[in-house]
Amino acid sequence: MYKLLFQQVRQISRTASRQVRPTPVLATTKNNSEEEKIDVIKALEGWDEKLKLSEVGDIEFNLKCIVAKVLNRKFNTLTSYHNVQFNREQLKEFERLCEARCARMPLQHIVGEWDFMDITLKTAPTVFIPRPETEEFVSKVISVYSNVMEPLDMLEVGCGSGAMSLAILHALPNINSTAVERSKAATALAWENAKRLNLQERFKVYNHTTAENDYLPKELDGRKFDLIISNPPYVKTEEFALLQPEVKLYENLNALDGGPDGLRIARLVFDCGCLHLKPGGKMWLELGSDHPQLVRTIMENQYKGRLRFVKDYKDQYKRNRFVELEKV
Repeated sequence: MYKLLFQQVRQISRTASRQVRPTPVLATTKNNSEEEKIDVIKALEGWDEKLKLSEVGDIEFNLKCIVAKVLNRKFNTLTSYHNVQFNREQLKEFERLCEARCARMPLQHIVGEWDFMDITLKTAPTVFIPRPETEEFVSKVISVYSNVMEPLDMLEVGCGSGAMSLAILHALPNINSTAVERSKAATALAWENAKRLNLQERFKVYNHTTAENDYLPKELDGRKFDLIISNPPYVKTEEFALLQPEVKLYENLNALDGGPDGLRIARLVFDCGCLHLKPGGKMWLELGSDHPQLVRTIMENQYKGRLRFVKDYKDQYKRNRFVELEKV
């Protein structure tokens, strides 16, 4: 998978490569008994301009992440480039990864893992990358249940890499999570992340495509949950042309397509909640900024007596993005 992606990256980045060529790097230290070394500061020359021409934002952060990846170091341990060096193989790897970023491959896919809340997740090109706003959403859920001591059963519909469930399990030891995910690759990745975080005893994930009258796998028939969380696809089909290259070229677009109004999958989650939430149980969804008011109207007109709209919440950009519903 990665070999194919990097072949595509090289093809995409040729134009940008002709515009700016980073300064050739020369070895700065070499002893008879030592491998040739190259100062990282020297290796960085030219790449900021090339990334800028490729319209990559936060260039300093991107380069630091790539350097840390090549050196197999944690990002936060790389406080300075002073006395930091590459060998020749590391230099080649650094240049290859920088070319990938110039071709707008997501940084998370390049480094292969990403911090989400207080956990580190393995990432893959086949699975949608959780965004900073999703961290805000998860923080809101954690804050609401942080003082609840009794055991709670949570369901996540469409768990992707497992980011939301696993962050909540990491923060709240009284919660157990069951998740469903339609992508086989994402299901496997979520389970791998659970094991990496030693959370597999409280996390179960099923490969299942949620559909009308087939919301959960048969193993979960009759199960009732205390809360349901979901970050369903909410991008309107007509808005796909406006997505950034990182998303259009490299992300799994099935994880984004919410249909004509962006609520095609959310409606399935509503129906799932009607069947599988305990009375008084809550449902939390991350949606688009124009959806909360529409969801309120849908609850009043189509789900009255089954689900109740409780509240919507703003993200850091002051956009209404998160909704809280309750099983009546």
